Amino acid sequence: MPEQANEVVYLGGEVAKSLGIARSSLTKYCIALENKDYKFIRGSNNSRAFRNQDILLLQKMKDLVQDKSMTMETAVNVVLSILPEEERTGAILKENKLISKEYESKEQEENNQLSLVINKLKYIEEISDRLNSMEKELKDIKTQNKILQDQNEELKTNVEASSNKRDENLLFLIREVQDTKKMIAASQEKKWWEFWKS
Repeated sequence: MPEQANEVVYLGGEVAKSLGIARSSLTKYCIALENKDYKFIRGSNNSRAFRNQDILLLQKMKDLVQDKSMTMETAVNVVLSILPEEERTGAILKENKLISKEYESKEQEENNQLSLVINKLKYIEEISDRLNSMEKELKDIKTQNKILQDQNEELKTNVEASSNKRDENLLFLIREVQDTKKMIAASQEKKWWEFWKS
C-alpha cells in the first residue's frame, strides 16, 4: 500500500461542500457504508479522510438517494455492488502519521489554489456585471438613436411638405400678380383708347 501514502485525501467539510450536501448527511452516508464493511481512511484524530474513489462512491449514493428516491440501505447495496470485490472493504493505511503531514500541506496548497480560483471567479463576475451594464447602456443608446432617427424623418417630411406648400402658395401669388397686372394693363389700355375716342 505505499502508493496510497501519496494519494490525495480530503476533509469531510470539503467533501460535503463538493457534493452539495450537509455535513450530517455525509456522516449518515459514511456510517451506512461502514455498516456494510466499507472502510474510510482515518486521520490521527480518528476523523475520516476521503480519497477520490470514496467521493465518487458518495456522489453515486447521493444521486440514488436524492434523485432516484432510494432508501439509504438500497443505495449502499447498489453502490457497493458496482465496486470490485477488493475495493469493497476500502483501505486502512498504516502510515496515518505520514499522511496527516502530507495531507495538511496538500490541504494548505489546495486552499491557496481555491482562494486564487475564488478571486478569479469574483473578478470574472465583476467583468460580467460591467459587460451587462454596458450592454444595457448600448441598448438604451440604440433606442434613443432610433427615436431621434424617427423624429428626424418626421421633421424632414414636414419640412418637405411645408416647402411644397410654400412653393404652391408662391406660384399662386405669382399667377395672381400676373393676372392682376394683366387686368390693370387691360383696363388702362381700354381707358387710353376710350380717351382717344372722345
